[in-house]
Amino acid sequence: MAVFAIIAGAGKGRRFGGFKQFFEVAGKPIIIHTAEIFENNELIDKIILAVPKRMMEKTKNLVRKFRLRKVFKIISGGKRRQDTVLNCIKAISAKQGIVVIHDAVRPFISQSMVNRGVQLCQRYKAVIFGTPIYDTIKLVKGRKVLTTVPRLSPHAIQTPQFFDLDYLKKAYAKVDFKNEFTDEASILESAGMEVYVFRGDQSNIKITTKKDLSTFCKRL
Repeated sequence: MAVFAIIAGAGKGRRFGGFKQFFEVAGKPIIIHTAEIFENNELIDKIILAVPKRMMEKTKNLVRKFRLRKVFKIISGGKRRQDTVLNCIKAISAKQGIVVIHDAVRPFISQSMVNRGVQLCQRYKAVIFGTPIYDTIKLVKGRKVLTTVPRLSPHAIQTPQFFDLDYLKKAYAKVDFKNEFTDEASILESAGMEVYVFRGDQSNIKITTKKDLSTFCKRL
């Protein structure tokens, strides 16, 4: 069964001040640091990179420069994340397989997390990783508290997220795409399909602002 990695890097990076996925750290754009994790993983067969339309040519040049041989498609991003990922799913012609969806600006994942996710996905079909939140969580608008989230077992969810290809396609076909979804697992949830959560890694952070770069530099 083939394993496809989709690296979602089509965001505009407004809070960062530009295309953070192309910001260079130690001579490489962040998206390349991330892609190399999948390039070097023995379970990953093919990689799809999703980037802003204006960065397509630059990305092609980077793939050649850093010899990312597993990259078989570079896809122009859609208006929303869900549109971008759908474009990538449509580029996969296989009937069966596993799809690993990851943020381009999460370069801290380990090979063991990728391996574990693929193995768990073979059993559970939809697998995500997250870390438990022990603080009291409140929904706030402006400065006004709207409600307190029940303390059942909230988790901060990470990528990569792992899905059986056919299971994922069925979910995308079921949901109302007029709604906006913040991650792929929420699309399956909306379609009434089961998603399983396993303990993630607290160091698997997303680079959101330039302050986050210091953490990345320390780990290189």
